[in-house]
Amino acid sequence: MTPMIPVAMFGWLPFSIWLFTRLQARHAVIAGFLLSWMFLPQYAYNFSGIPDYTKVSAMSYGVLLGTLFFNSEALSRFRPHALDLPLIIWCVIPFFTSLSNGLGAYDGLSTTLARSTMWGLPYFIGRLYFYNRQALTELAFGIFLGGLIYIPFCLWEVVMSPRLHRLVYGFHPHSFGQTKRGGGWRPVVFMEHGLMVAMWMVTAWLSGYQLLRSGWLARKFPQWKQLWGPLVLGLLVTVVLCKSTGALGLLVFGVFVLYLVQLTRWALPMKAILLIPILYVLARGSGYWDAQNLIDAAARIASEDRTASLAYRLQNENILSERALERAWLGWGEWGRSFVRDEDGRPISVPDGLWILAFGQNGLIGLSALLVTLLLPPLLFLIRYPPRRWRDPPVAAMTSLPLLMGLFTIDSLFNAMFNPLILILAGGLTGLWLEGPESDTESTGGMAPRPVEPRTRLF
Repeated sequence: MTPMIPVAMFGWLPFSIWLFTRLQARHAVIAGFLLSWMFLPQYAYNFSGIPDYTKVSAMSYGVLLGTLFFNSEALSRFRPHALDLPLIIWCVIPFFTSLSNGLGAYDGLSTTLARSTMWGLPYFIGRLYFYNRQALTELAFGIFLGGLIYIPFCLWEVVMSPRLHRLVYGFHPHSFGQTKRGGGWRPVVFMEHGLMVAMWMVTAWLSGYQLLRSGWLARKFPQWKQLWGPLVLGLLVTVVLCKSTGALGLLVFGVFVLYLVQLTRWALPMKAILLIPILYVLARGSGYWDAQNLIDAAARIASEDRTASLAYRLQNENILSERALERAWLGWGEWGRSFVRDEDGRPISVPDGLWILAFGQNGLIGLSALLVTLLLPPLLFLIRYPPRRWRDPPVAAMTSLPLLMGLFTIDSLFNAMFNPLILILAGGLTGLWLEGPESDTESTGGMAPRPVEPRTRLF
């Protein structure tokens, strides 16, 4: 490790506060999220009795401190709502899991606090700042800019190998062997894994592509009108160079759905994206489908090593599902208790998907809460803005965002690659629904937002 780790991690809090002094509050949130997610190290400081201090918690703490000092009015406008219940259940279910497994209240409280920091705070930030069309469109633009910023770093690692994290912070964040793909290098930059970078770049590309198609970029920045097309194309080339078959497949699927919804004005394609994770989890979690036919189909169209990787994941899911069903409602809890082990107690299973981790650790209750947290906000968007409105310029500019949530959930069926952006989107899309028609008006950039009563209150 290098001295840059404590400098970056603990220097982030005053830097976040400084952002609030230079930018509008909402723009400071976007900048803080992007910069921390893309450049802080994959490192955690462990403190007794409180959650680990990670890049996600640094981002959230920095935003909350900036809000407290410079935009406290945003805190006063927040009202909990029944729609927040899925996220709340997902955050507190570890407490009840720990009690049901005899692990004690301390273990339950510790895990609940850690999950609330990791999942709850980004969602809360989304509810505070991204509750209207203007805010969500600016967030989409920020995501696109983040992808553009990452292009040179990705290209450097494609040529020189993934070593930036080691050069700056002194260690590689994951197995270096997994960075070699397709006769070249898969960039990792400052994220946990190359798959995470690939999905981040897909997210940025879809955001920029839809902003370009809707005409928002040309209207907002007419002086750079000729640049946006080549920049979007350059981002697409970088996505391809990230060498992730799954991410590329989701990109193609996402573009197809965008075109189909806008062309036919049917909600069915978007609903299908939201339905796929539910059907998959039901079929796999119940043991009804062993997914062998999926492995056989992959063998006909994918390389041998990619097929072997998929088969390994699915075969592990089979045995982990059986283990999870032994404590179906509340799960086994943390500390690898949901893993399958041999006679000597050594793990013989590797959970890759987020859904199977949630099922094993927190049972059907936790898994259901997680799925509703991820899938309900895009459904609310679809109800609020039916496909007949997706061609309207103000709506079209942000239609990539509910799509991104659906694609992330599909990706999470096979990869447990956490992204706080998805929680920010979940909070923002939920806030968009709760604000009602007033959320379609211009906002104040996060500074002293107007008081608006939600439709119904939980507390």
